[in-house]
Amino acid sequence: MKILIAEYAVATGLPGTYAVEGRAMLTILAKSFERLGHAVVYPTAGPAIAAGRAIHLGGCDEDFEALLASSGADAGLVISPDELLPGFLEILENSTINLGTSPATARLCADKLACTHRLEEAGVPVVEVVDPKDRGPFVLKPQFGCGSERIELVDELPEYLGDRIATKYREGEALSVSLIAAGDRVLPLTINKQLVSIEAGFEYQGGIVPYHTDREEEILRAAKMAALALGLRGYAGIDLVVGDLPRVVDVNPRPTTSIVGIEKVMREELADLILRARFASLPERVTVEGECIFTKSELE
Repeated sequence: MKILIAEYAVATGLPGTYAVEGRAMLTILAKSFERLGHAVVYPTAGPAIAAGRAIHLGGCDEDFEALLASSGADAGLVISPDELLPGFLEILENSTINLGTSPATARLCADKLACTHRLEEAGVPVVEVVDPKDRGPFVLKPQFGCGSERIELVDELPEYLGDRIATKYREGEALSVSLIAAGDRVLPLTINKQLVSIEAGFEYQGGIVPYHTDREEEILRAAKMAALALGLRGYAGIDLVVGDLPRVVDVNPRPTTSIVGIEKVMREELADLILRARFASLPERVTVEGECIFTKSELE
């Protein structure tokens, strides 16, 4: 098959950490699909990777959307900021098979307030949105957005939140679960340790894949509950803080930087699992061997 992997940062020339992480994810996925014998195409505003065939764009959203609508691919995967992902997926689905989650689910996950409420209704432990009676500290974060941008820890709430929401600050380990979802079937890949600097404003600095913990069973249970409650499809990452309970913090309905580690420790091909989630059946489990520790600076 001809597979389109549309990674937004590479396609539009975003600078800094977006470009570093985006290029890493694009390269890993493109090589995985090629190892299975598929032809890969990807959009870029300039840099090429050591896999697939580059389609050079002018670097604007309009060019990116035009490619999604007319790539001629048999199937496609989009990786983009969460608030932009639903619109891009709608365009993709009008032209080819979407290997990721649905536009509706992506839209729900992008809205951190609505997503938290949906998970709460389904009985999934979450980091709670602040009640006026609550005492600090609190975490302020954009209602729409991705990564650790504009997140801060405060003792008192500002009078005006603007486009941000406030949640309780829950102490615990910052972990994530990488998984592949297909309908009522959820296949966990790894539990990951997120290397996060609170002093730098909850800045993501890398990860440990896999991360071994004696709380694996309850962590995976919470992640599976979240995936089913939201109707995730394809690859996704569930961010949690694990303290009194494994509490869901954020849901990424797309490939995440943890695949940098997963690609090194998992026997199965990521591309095969992504395709099986859409066209066939998922295996009962995956085989993970060893450990990978990586930092953003190493990706550069």
